Amino acid sequence: MTVVHDTVNVGTETAAVLKAQTEQMSRIVNELDSIHFSIKKASQLVKEIGRQVATDKCIMALLFLIVIGVIAIIIVKLVNPNNKDIRDIPGLAPPAMSRRLLWNPS
Repeated sequence: MTVVHDTVNVGTETAAVLKAQTEQMSRIVNELDSIHFSIKKASQLVKEIGRQVATDKCIMALLFLIVIGVIAIIIVKLVNPNNKDIRDIPGLAPPAMSRRLLWNPS
């Protein structure tokens, strides 16, 4: 009878250990799902930030080209102010010769 009693006790203990291990595995699976979701979100954020950086770099490159173009036009106008191929830039053109008409009452 003691053998049966011992076997039942061992079976009960084994069942309790298996239940605890099953619950632990369930918690681990839930944590893994949470980690997977976090990694997926982080990956999406990294992609979005990468797109924004690429857009910012393109905008900066275009602004740089515009600034270089304006500087080049200013230099060309300063070196050769009579060049008619380039329109005068407002504010940079040499002052126009003004004709003053003298009023002569006689």
